[in-house]
Parts: sequence; structure tokens; C-alpha cells
Amino acid sequence: MKRFSIRGRLLLLVLGSVVIVWVAMLGASYDKAREEIAELADARLQQGARTLLMLDLKRLTRLVEGAPAGGGDRSGGERSGGERGGGGGERDETGRPLAFQVWVDDGTLLLASAGAPPAPHPATDGYATRAIDGRAWRSYTARDERRQYQVTVLEPLAVREHPANHLAGRMSEVLLLALAPLALFVWFGISRGLRPLTRLSEAIAARSADNLEPIRLQPLPTEVEPVIAALDRLLERLARSLDKERAFTADAAHELRTPLAAIKVQAEVALAAKDEATRSHAIAQVIAGVDRTTHLAQQLLLLARLEHVEPAARQAIEVGRLAADGVAHHADAAAARNIEIALEAQPGCVLHGDPATLAILLDNLVDNAIKYGREGGHVVVGVRCENGAVILTVVDDGDGVAAADRERLRDRFFRVEGHAAPGSGLGLSIVEKIAAAHGGTVDIGAGLGGRGLGVTVRVRA
Repeated sequence: MKRFSIRGRLLLLVLGSVVIVWVAMLGASYDKAREEIAELADARLQQGARTLLMLDLKRLTRLVEGAPAGGGDRSGGERSGGERGGGGGERDETGRPLAFQVWVDDGTLLLASAGAPPAPHPATDGYATRAIDGRAWRSYTARDERRQYQVTVLEPLAVREHPANHLAGRMSEVLLLALAPLALFVWFGISRGLRPLTRLSEAIAARSADNLEPIRLQPLPTEVEPVIAALDRLLERLARSLDKERAFTADAAHELRTPLAAIKVQAEVALAAKDEATRSHAIAQVIAGVDRTTHLAQQLLLLARLEHVEPAARQAIEVGRLAADGVAHHADAAAARNIEIALEAQPGCVLHGDPATLAILLDNLVDNAIKYGREGGHVVVGVRCENGAVILTVVDDGDGVAAADRERLRDRFFRVEGHAAPGSGLGLSIVEKIAAAHGGTVDIGAGLGGRGLGVTVRVRA
């Protein structure tokens, strides 16, 4: 049997879900950060281009050569926004000089900063993403209509990836650091949540084998209530089953004690008999007692098997043919009591079941009808189909059973007082068990012409 831990599975599911959400959030944050950084970088390119357009060619040339763009003015006064000395002109926020080119209208390159790539003349003004010498660059081109030249500011796209990658790395570090304490908190929470199951297992383990009382645990979580309810129902069924087994054992012992005592008495009579006639009569009674005891033992064994085993070999059964075989089997017994036994079977009544146990059902019904019916009377076995069910009836015109005692006929070992015919009192119990195993019902009522007894078995075809 494969074993697994609910606690471990819940931990994996929760942490897995959290990690998936974190990764999704990290990806979304990374994309958003790249978008924001790209917008800021584009704005910086545009600002750099417009600042460079404010300078004339002389100052632009000095920027390219690395000299201050402010000319000979060293007085320490404020320089214009585009004049940052000593490092090659306009710089981004990381301190790197902005790469730029200056073009005239006919496409001639006038100036290019030290870090500018050998980019061709831009076809249009504005933003562009360009591949230059195997690298991707982002550029912004602005035109000075008055001076008739263009300024293109360029930046490698790889430069923009660095802040986004750095931000993603820092966020990943934070998430990884938070994963360990989160796992501890989740483990603690799951363990607390599963504590009622531990209490339940301890309560069941502490019970004795004969304690089938309902399980009472307080407080009881909503999720555990169905488990407790199912266990209580199981315990209730077990208690009923054990009660039935105890009653069955007690009744069987009582029923077997009586014929065994009679056999013992007859054996003692045979031993003490002085004449052959008395001895022969006693031995005959011993044999009859053994036969009754054997029949009772067989009925007990059959009933015990039917308590736990349903018919295994189900097949299509022609009930009319099964009834005909049963009537033929009991023809001699009926003739011995001068009983006329008849079969009224509708052809084509078929049900799926176990032929062996259904034959036992029919045998018990016909045997009871002949045994307890009126000598010189009638027994009718009927088979018919009705509303998708097969109905089997066995009726007689004997003395019958009082209405108050009919339901008690279902009880094990119950026998109506005043009947001299031998029996175990298990026949109808066996009939009910077999019918229930086939999903059928058993009804007990009056027999032929309102006399005798009639038993009806209804089984869904």
C-alpha cells in the first residue's frame, strides 16, 4: 500500500503555489521595470538631444574634443545646462558620456563623440532602434531648422537591461530569503490544522475491541465532521452485526441442544430396551433426530454464508424453467401428503442472478408449502412478469398463519405453535436473505381463496 503524508503534500502545494505566484509577480515586475526604465531612458535621450541642439557647432566641437563647452570663460560662473566640463559632454545618470552624432541635411557627418558607433545617417527624426556592428542601439534624432543640422543621441540597449536585471536579482534574493521562514510558518499552521486527526487516531487507538460507542471529540472541525459521522455509522453497523451474530449463535445453540438431547434419550432407550421392537423404534427415532439435526446444521451454514456473501455467478435465468424444476423435485413429497401441486408460469420471465441460491429460495418456499399445507390440499407456484420485475409466488390452502404472526415468520427459529411438522424455523429467513442479495423483496399474506399462506418474491429483472 502506497503511503503519503498529508502534511507534506499540503506543504508542497502551499509553497508551490506561493512560489508560482512569486515567480509570476517577479516576471510582471521585471516587465514593468523594463518598460519604466525604457521610458526614462528615452526621455533622457530626447533631453540630451535637445540640450545638444542648444549648442552651436563650435561648442559641439569642443565637447567632442573633450574640452569644456563654455569656451574661455573660466570665471566659475554658471554654465549652461548642456555644458559639463572635462569629460566629453552630456552624460547619463550613471556618469557615462552620451554618444552623439551631428549631421548636415545632405547626410554628411560633421561630428561624432568618442563613444558614438559608426551609425549611418538616420532616415527620420525621433526614436529608432537600430542594429549597429552586431549590437542593438536606441537613438533619438532631433533637427535644428535654423542651423540646418541634425543631432542623433545613441545608447546601447544593453545599458538599459542592467537596472532591470539588478532589480529582478534583488527581488529574487528577498523572495528566496522569505521562503524559509514562510515554510516554517506554513508547516506550523498545517500541523496545528491537522491536530484533530491526531486526536481522532489517538481516541480510536485507545478504544477496546468491544467499545462501539459513537466517537465524541470536542471541538470538532467542520472538515473532520464527515469522517466522524462515517465512523459512527460504521460502528453502529458493526454493533448491529455483532448483536445479530450473538443472537444467532445463542439461538443456534438452543435449537441444536433440543434435537441432540432427544437423540441422546432415544439412544439410551435403545440401550436399555429388552425387546427388539422397542430397540428398533428407538434407533429409528435416533436416525430421524440425526436427519433433523443435519438439516438444521445445513440451514444454519447456508444462512451464515448468506449473511456475508452475495451471489457471485450472476447469469440470465428463465424463472419459469427454474420453478418447473423445483416443482418436479418436490413432486414425491407432495404426493406423499396427497397434495396437488401446480405451476402457473408466464414464459419469457428472465432475471439476472445466481441460479444456485435462487433454486434454494424456491426449494424453501415449496418445501414449507407442502410441509405446512393441508393434507389433500393444493399448492400453486406462479411466475409472472410485471412492470419490469419478475414475481414468484407460492401459495397453499392449509391452516395458514394468524395475521399477527405473519411478520414473525421472518424471525430466525420462529415456528408457529400447533404445527407438528418438523422444521428449523430458518426457511423464510433464508428466502429473505437470497431475495435481498438479488435486490428483491418478500411479502407474506393469505393463500388460496383467503386460506393458507402465500409468499410473494419480487425481483427487478
